[in-house]
Amino acid sequence: MSKRAQTWAGPAGHVTPNPNTEAMAAFQGGRRGTGVNSNNWQQRYQTMRANKLKGDVVERNNSNTGNLERGQRPGAFTMMKNFYQGYSNPETRADTLRHGCAVDRSTKFADNEFFGPDGATTAKTGGTLPGDAEIHTDGERNIGEGFVADLMDREYITLNKLPPDVRKQLRVKFDNRPYFTSWVMFVNIVIVIITLVTQSIAPIGFTDKEVRRQLLRHNLAYETIGYNQTTNFWIGPDYQSLIHLGAKYSPCMRKDKAYFEKIADDAVVEDTSGCCIRKDLNACWQTERSKCTSSFAEFKDDKVCGLGKDGCLNEAYSNDSLWEGSYSTWPDCPVKEEYKEDIKNLKVPNEHLLCEVSARPCCIGLQGECTIVSQEECQFRKGFFHENATLCSQVSCVTDICGLSGFLFDDIPDQFYRALLPTFMHAGIIHLVITLVFQATILRDMEKFAGWWRIGFIYFASGIGGTMLSAILIPYQPEVGASGALYGVLASLIVEVVVNWKIYKSPILELAKLLLLVALLFLAGLLPWIDNFAHIGGFLFGFLTSFVILPHVNFSEEDRIAKLVVQIACGVLSVVLFALLFIVFYLAQGSTCENCIYINCIPFTDSFCQDATMELRPRVGN
Repeated sequence: MSKRAQTWAGPAGHVTPNPNTEAMAAFQGGRRGTGVNSNNWQQRYQTMRANKLKGDVVERNNSNTGNLERGQRPGAFTMMKNFYQGYSNPETRADTLRHGCAVDRSTKFADNEFFGPDGATTAKTGGTLPGDAEIHTDGERNIGEGFVADLMDREYITLNKLPPDVRKQLRVKFDNRPYFTSWVMFVNIVIVIITLVTQSIAPIGFTDKEVRRQLLRHNLAYETIGYNQTTNFWIGPDYQSLIHLGAKYSPCMRKDKAYFEKIADDAVVEDTSGCCIRKDLNACWQTERSKCTSSFAEFKDDKVCGLGKDGCLNEAYSNDSLWEGSYSTWPDCPVKEEYKEDIKNLKVPNEHLLCEVSARPCCIGLQGECTIVSQEECQFRKGFFHENATLCSQVSCVTDICGLSGFLFDDIPDQFYRALLPTFMHAGIIHLVITLVFQATILRDMEKFAGWWRIGFIYFASGIGGTMLSAILIPYQPEVGASGALYGVLASLIVEVVVNWKIYKSPILELAKLLLLVALLFLAGLLPWIDNFAHIGGFLFGFLTSFVILPHVNFSEEDRIAKLVVQIACGVLSVVLFALLFIVFYLAQGSTCENCIYINCIPFTDSFCQDATMELRPRVGN
């Protein structure tokens, strides 16, 4: 290549490197010192966004922009078209790489079209490009801009139509590093990996799957039994495993009245049971008389298999009064194998103490129903087997189902941290991917604008608020995921439009676009595997907290005062609603809305919304 081709006569006759040659070299090999890293597509994208914000590129060729007014900012799709057209032409490729489009260097720019970094206006004339003085390619995020704004091809009002003090506020650049987004994405990935490693993958599907198997039951007979196993179309563990790991589930967070009333009812039924004993004493199990139908077995009323005063050699339990009344009040003193010979010498019938107990309490299902079965059957139904207990009243199934750190006091669930923990959990791989895409785009973009502490506050406030509303309205449906928090971030996008209303060319249209997007997402929440109550709660708290802490533009003194009043009102209202949610959840249990189920799931068929109920399911029984 000749020396002439490599140089360019700049101002005052100075010979400088040819920008076309330098740009081409940068594109082909990324040569240092060119000022353009053509391999960095994010840099080019940010260049176009900066030109769009400041209205630097004006009066372009009709083939590029059409007939744009002076200072009007083109939309995202227009910029993409301009970039493609400018880059495809070798003569304008250098300008395109630097400014986002081909620029006519013969154009003279009017005064006050570019605002310098010090806040003063700078006149641009001759062949000097407005983008040469101040071009932003370092990922800055401006008020009203962002990923969603570009996606929706948002248009803005001409800058010279705004008052000087407003233009000064708009010149403030936000370049916060996405620390919170990176951290929460990392935590989400790690927790899902741990979940998949420690728990088995549930069958993939949308409805419960019947599982059947032939096995040896407590009556020493081989029978084919089955149960309905929950499926998971997200490609992850079943809901029982998710509860055990920390999913939202009200009976683990409070002493749920309805849940413990069911347990009390089961204890009453248990008091009417007796010991069903095989005549050869090789097996016996606790059950109701109607279920002891084998011709090889005999039913003993008011007897507990393997438990009784005559089989307890502990002197502390020798008082007859301790062995009267409800079974649930009896001492936990089972007969030991080495004492059975002594029991045989007693003159009273004690077959229920001499037989081999073949069935013991097993906690199964999402609600921890206790049933008396063999260990093999309990394992088949993925339950928690208690080999040292005899009665269901002797075990705490809610402790088995909830897992984690257990409870501070027995039978008093207190895992209040489940209001936040589900925000970091996901139901499976597909669920995680959807969340990561949202976080890597919208959440990251909002954090660059608002900063880590603001977006973190909105994220967690929305997540906790959505979880608590869901725990009140559908307390027995386990839920995981960051959907409440993500809807709070969506609400912050709407707030950004509302508080900066006058910078948009058609603010009503921009608001309508966002509301339509949110409405479509809420419609998707009517499916039975998505928690719309968490979405509503997260959106509400995200809307209120965003009004309080998001940066915004004040268009006048009256506007500043009005927004300050709204900020105070939203802050007070969010605190009151938070307190109200916790009060209702813990103190006003049962305050559910019967028809609210249609907000969360529309029952197109009888079984379509079977997993979205607000009531406890019937107990399985023995």
